[in-house]
Amino acid sequence: MFFSKYLRWILVLPLLVLVGCVQQPLSSVDRTKYKTVALDPTIKVPDYYVYRDITGKRSRGMVGGVLGLLIGAASEGPGFKRFDAAASKNPIDIRTVVRRHMDGALRTAQFLKVVSTNPDTTLRIEVTGYGLGPVHGRELGAMIAARAMLVGRDGKTIWKKDEWAVSDTTTSLENLEANPKLWPRMADEAAESLARKLILYTSKSTRTAAEPFM
Repeated sequence: MFFSKYLRWILVLPLLVLVGCVQQPLSSVDRTKYKTVALDPTIKVPDYYVYRDITGKRSRGMVGGVLGLLIGAASEGPGFKRFDAAASKNPIDIRTVVRRHMDGALRTAQFLKVVSTNPDTTLRIEVTGYGLGPVHGRELGAMIAARAMLVGRDGKTIWKKDEWAVSDTTTSLENLEANPKLWPRMADEAAESLARKLILYTSKSTRTAAEPFM
């Protein structure tokens, strides 16, 4: 029963296929043509967060394919239960957290003027995955992957970028259980880092948002 439920959580997580693709920074947008931007308040997020640990990661890496995913899911099942119990004590609204940091990054960048009405462009955000995963060996940190799309008044895509980020704070699952307030802190740090990568970084990116969740 639990295994089938956990498998569903894996299947609903989109695996992006951006490996090796060069992505242009937001600063590449033609600012003689587009001068204002509004952040779309409707941010898509997954129904569930995910949990990954070093054991599951190694299983997926050694076996690969669907079998590797199944073995990884089975090994991470007990850890997910423990993480879910700890995170439930301090629940977060990932949509609100991401929106706050994206709005701040847009205003800091000043590539386009942020407005609330009649914008030249609209920035749409989709969180493609978030949760807890291995960052430094067995240490766990918050991870968030997202896609940003800038669309014009006609609805056509002007620019888009996929990125992922992790929290600076990392911990063990045992310590997270003892200090559940670490989860909101780590999620906030990951969201802040994600916003910087999506909006403020001006160099071309070759990263893949799928990496932390594989």
